[in-house]
Amino acid sequence: MERHFLKTGLIAIAILAISAGGYADTPTELETRSIALSENIKVGDRIDHIRFLGMLQLPNPKVDGMRFSQLSGLAWDDDDGILYAISDKGFLFHLQPVFENGVLTGLKLLKAVHLRELGSGKPLKGTRGDSEGLDILNGRNGRKGDAELIISFERFPRIVRYRPDGYAISEYPLPAPLNDARMYQDSNKMLESVCVDSKLGILTVPEVPLKGERQGYTRIFNLDGKSWFYPLPENNRISALECLGKNRVMVLESNFKGSFGRLEVFLRIATLSPDASSTESVPVETVVTFDSGKKHQIDNFEGLARHRGNRFFIVSDDNDLFIQRSLLMYFELLDK
Repeated sequence: MERHFLKTGLIAIAILAISAGGYADTPTELETRSIALSENIKVGDRIDHIRFLGMLQLPNPKVDGMRFSQLSGLAWDDDDGILYAISDKGFLFHLQPVFENGVLTGLKLLKAVHLRELGSGKPLKGTRGDSEGLDILNGRNGRKGDAELIISFERFPRIVRYRPDGYAISEYPLPAPLNDARMYQDSNKMLESVCVDSKLGILTVPEVPLKGERQGYTRIFNLDGKSWFYPLPENNRISALECLGKNRVMVLESNFKGSFGRLEVFLRIATLSPDASSTESVPVETVVTFDSGKKHQIDNFEGLARHRGNRFFIVSDDNDLFIQRSLLMYFELLDK
């Protein structure tokens, strides 16, 4: 019992240090819990075309009034060893994953900051703070401290470039029809995802197809106005993109079947040809399917980020509901 109170006290001190500004001298080790993907799938096992390398259930402490919950986007800074996460409330968290023999075993909280309005520098408030998609610039160039974050938003659809301290640098103009809020199916189904490709530029896709799209398809856009038709099954939604290079994009999809019913989560890889015509459908390969109907321990996965090599993180948004969980999964993409 004494050890428990000592640990709790140390965590409180670390959180106060983070709240005061800058990084805590000792990062806060979050009280995570390891979760098996299912009774039959343990760490190191293969499922479809991935190898499961650990999953953590995350706590939801408050840091300087910012709740560590509703995580919707991830990005990895390889130069500084930081995993960035954003929440639906406009908060940005700096994290440090912990590994043992290549398996995800823990998570440390380094810092929490507000995302801020471009120009005024004021913290995003209300629906202006519905940050959803996240990617990184200068995260693998061998230089520390020069990373920038690309963040997409719902409610007020936009894509903004940020510094890791939460201050906005610039906003990217959206091409038509993404720049017209009336073209989206719902204000909560807008720019859920974003990633940066070295040749194709910044890519984004609405959570569900825009109004008037071809039946059975949505479109992935770049900011020059080019688009690619992506086959999307009915009732599926897209919650994250991760650019893999060589015109390949990993896509995170999900399908909810009833409020408390079955949940399916899909990871697919699409290849976007630079010369594709506006009517062509991109080739898509399914990497893995997670299915609560098969007793997979999954939740509302919304964030996706490449770590190193063929290893990735995905995270779920708990919606601040006691019946949901924030889960951080780590896996390896396998050759077929």
